[in-house]
Amino acid sequence: MTIPPISNEPRLILASQAFRTRLDEEAARVRRSGGFLSLALFHAVGGAEHLRKSVRLEDILARHEQRFALLMPDTSLSEAARAAERLLALINEREGPPEGQSDPPASAGLATAYGEIEGGGPALIAAAEEALREAAPGQFVASRTMEGRPRLLVVDDDLTFAQALAETIGEREWEAHPCTDVADARERVKDTSYSGFFIDVVLPTSSGVEILREAMAAHPGRPAVLMSGKDVDPGAILEALSLGPVMFIRKPLSHADLDSALAMFRQLVPGIRRRGRRGQ
Repeated sequence: MTIPPISNEPRLILASQAFRTRLDEEAARVRRSGGFLSLALFHAVGGAEHLRKSVRLEDILARHEQRFALLMPDTSLSEAARAAERLLALINEREGPPEGQSDPPASAGLATAYGEIEGGGPALIAAAEEALREAAPGQFVASRTMEGRPRLLVVDDDLTFAQALAETIGEREWEAHPCTDVADARERVKDTSYSGFFIDVVLPTSSGVEILREAMAAHPGRPAVLMSGKDVDPGAILEALSLGPVMFIRKPLSHADLDSALAMFRQLVPGIRRRGRRGQ
């Protein structure tokens, strides 16, 4: 996802009930159409009114009980962590304890849901609150709430290979769908419910690079793996690597290759707990 520039126009800070309504609406939207939904809760000193000028246009800043909440539609874990860290730094820079007191710095908890959100908005709040309880003063903890498994699309005209790769990915706690038809693949890479893609470079009526380009145009930033057991044009591979978070692996894939690819995906989609500042 391309992060738009921060607006200089003040945004409204929603009251608790309005925030709950918007959260439920966003949770229902994600349940219907897939995609991401992130929520950060901040334990902050003072009013933090200046945060209104520091949120993205599509984000929702609200009060939730005695905390501030930042609801981020269509925002993955890594993107949300950067936004939460930025706001936490602003809070700790601008807001301080009352004179003569020594309250600890603000902290934040972050949760991200992908696709089906079992329990809806309340489940996302509960996960963010759990992460907030784990956060040390001045830090954030990124957790997640997600029912089901991240979905990957395997595009390869060799049905036996595609099915075998999908099954092996499934053994690693992901969900993978084999796809051997190029026309079908062109439609499915636009589906927001897929976290990433494995795409063969050499296909019967198209290039895997061309399908990857369409996937990146529909969903910039989604990770992908290009595969090939044949000699391919190095220029085409270099072009593909410039499109986004893309890895090239030669077939047949080894277990080490697959684990490296999934490690890349885990850095870019929900599904892994990250602790401390900067995800450490």
